[in-house]
Amino acid sequence: MWLIGCRNLARELFKENLIDEFQLAIAPIVLGTGISLYNGDDITQKYRLTKVEKLGQLAMLHYEKLNK
Repeated sequence: MWLIGCRNLARELFKENLIDEFQLAIAPIVLGTGISLYNGDDITQKYRLTKVEKLGQLAMLHYEKLNK
């Protein structure tokens, strides 16, 4: 499943421990106060960084869940 934005669905999937891997794109833009993905939920899961890519001005970070 590929989600862009969709904070509420992503948060619920993290809460239910259903995310095995994810990619995080970092753009060189300062947005100020953004929208939190977690919104105060107590979510603790461990992931490991498996790959870093440069795509133009974006940094793509690939993470996989530990102990799948």
